[in-house]
Amino acid sequence: MSTPQTKRLEKLGLFTPKDILYYAPKSYEDRRRLPKIYQLKTGETQTLLGSITHLSETNPRPKISILKAVIKDDTGTCIAIWFNQAYLKKIMKIGTKILIKGKCDINAYSAEKEITVISTDFILSAEDTLKNINCIVPNYLLTQGLYPGQYRNLVQATLDKYLPSIVDPLPISLRQTYDLIPLRTALTHIHFPETEQDLTLARKRLVFDEFFFFQLTLASHYTNRKIQETSIPLTTKSPLIDHYKTQIPYTLTNAQQQAIKDVENDVSQPIAMNRLLQGDVGSGKTDVAVMALLFAINSQKKGVIMAPTEILAVQHYLKFKTYFDLHNIPVYLLKGGLKKKEKEALLNLIKQDDPCIIVGTHALIQATVEITHLGLAVIDEQHRFGVMQRLALKQKGLMPHCLFMTATPIPRTLLITSFGDLDKSIINEMPPGRTPPKTYFFKESSLASVYGYCRDELAKDYQIYIVYPLVEESEKLDLTSAIEGWTDLQKNIFPEHTIGLIHGRLTPQEKSDIMAKFKQKEIPILVATTVIEVGIDVPNATIMIIHHAERFGLSQLHQLRGRIGRGAGESRCFLIGDPKTTNAKQRVKAMLATANGFKIAEYDLEIRGPGDMLGTRQSGLPDFNLAHLIRDEAILIQARKAAIDLIESDPQLEHPHHQAIKHIQKEKQLRTLSIQQSTLN
Repeated sequence: MSTPQTKRLEKLGLFTPKDILYYAPKSYEDRRRLPKIYQLKTGETQTLLGSITHLSETNPRPKISILKAVIKDDTGTCIAIWFNQAYLKKIMKIGTKILIKGKCDINAYSAEKEITVISTDFILSAEDTLKNINCIVPNYLLTQGLYPGQYRNLVQATLDKYLPSIVDPLPISLRQTYDLIPLRTALTHIHFPETEQDLTLARKRLVFDEFFFFQLTLASHYTNRKIQETSIPLTTKSPLIDHYKTQIPYTLTNAQQQAIKDVENDVSQPIAMNRLLQGDVGSGKTDVAVMALLFAINSQKKGVIMAPTEILAVQHYLKFKTYFDLHNIPVYLLKGGLKKKEKEALLNLIKQDDPCIIVGTHALIQATVEITHLGLAVIDEQHRFGVMQRLALKQKGLMPHCLFMTATPIPRTLLITSFGDLDKSIINEMPPGRTPPKTYFFKESSLASVYGYCRDELAKDYQIYIVYPLVEESEKLDLTSAIEGWTDLQKNIFPEHTIGLIHGRLTPQEKSDIMAKFKQKEIPILVATTVIEVGIDVPNATIMIIHHAERFGLSQLHQLRGRIGRGAGESRCFLIGDPKTTNAKQRVKAMLATANGFKIAEYDLEIRGPGDMLGTRQSGLPDFNLAHLIRDEAILIQARKAAIDLIESDPQLEHPHHQAIKHIQKEKQLRTLSIQQSTLN
């Protein structure tokens, strides 16, 4: 039967004694050296031990209660004040020993020290003294109706009763290798440490466990995939490949060449490639994708590339046509909005045995699309697609080789954690001749000077993007904002120039037509919403103006800025806005400080967390209780090595010493599957 107490615990996600043991404190208070009243510092939050010598209550307004007490120790007195905590009167008595925590100030009239109390503990027995004084006290994130002292008593009772039954899953040899304390000791000291060293070692052990079991699942997936996902090897050597390489009009970077070698090695094996290709905007991932697709064509197979937006799909199609037409390789574009007869003819072509390249959007994964002899699939901007969408494309063939590409820089810790079951290639060099854009911040009142610079660039025949944000998640407001901006620019700012307008309400054909005109320099200025965030490649565009920059996420700002700096001309990004929140100011500051996507990604991870950064559906990450992906990177690396070593030595965890690990891993896998299924539903 549920009681008010159990309901409060359930609000915190605490359903079992084990949940309570693993619910770590949010902070700790060191009460081993408490200040005396004469030592209290004004303006600081401190904890004081004293006795009540006087008590009063006032009610200045209905439902407003103010309790005041005079607190005394052997060095003097001060006033303690409680707002709306009248229930404390039942416990407060003259002479009661009390521990109060709060901010100390000086009363302007009486010149007395006053503490506005934020937490209270009563010392009514020798046991209370033992638990609250001369010790490090844990503070928990609690719900209304659960009080700190009460909850600490519950934790201690749970430790006393259930700790002896806790089995440490990690073998002694593993604990010794990584200098880990026993689990029971860690659970005790995470709640009630006697020293800072106790807390450090307890946290290390529990963080290691969190990372270890997640990495163990990834390592198991990786190993099983290598065994189960058999595929047909592709031929990577031929005159076609050699001829294409000689036709590339520029030198590939070392990072690109290494990525191509990685892909070549993978697809040559009878095991399906599952490789993540990560590179910042403009780093040359497309060159790697083209080579991968050529390996499929060379093997008389089909190659597919799926893009998240129609604009990007069309751009890939046009680019690939120029690459592959020289070699008489057919390239088809499958997108929404095709006429019935046109679509039927295209689907018929795709069903034929002949090798070809198919570029498309989500339309590729429709049930009516049948792709025979699919040898390799490239999924561009993979984080834009859900897990089930990626799986649907893979199932179009019999375990095709897969290359997942992303231009969203992923910090190393997140890469290890969320993509630990994939092989990875990172392009961390920019092609020669690329100059990172310079970034500036201006308030709206300074727009005139920005537009003056734009006129100079237009006179040199360069082009400009002007971006407006999505306002309050409303497409209608987004459209209005862009249209109003476009109208003002066309009438009042740049009347002598043709200004294009592109947004989400246009048809795919309208978007394609406008982008084509912009690329061909028929339109020198393009006003846009975030539909241009990904994949647009116009080397002649040298200016990006982003209005209301504070309304964009950091990753989004970086992606937008990546639309410029793609040619020989010096590029500039102007952030226009008025950031008021701390986070908004820090985002702007980060954009001004660096154009390095990996550094920006580290900060983005810090403020948003992994789930929000990757997208909840895509991340598959657990909510770590104690572990922090950036601060605990060293422990993550250790836990990953331990997990990989264990799976390599005992893939099915059959050794007697590994049975406790196997049991916990199964529990965690079932819980993760349940969470992912509820998310997908």
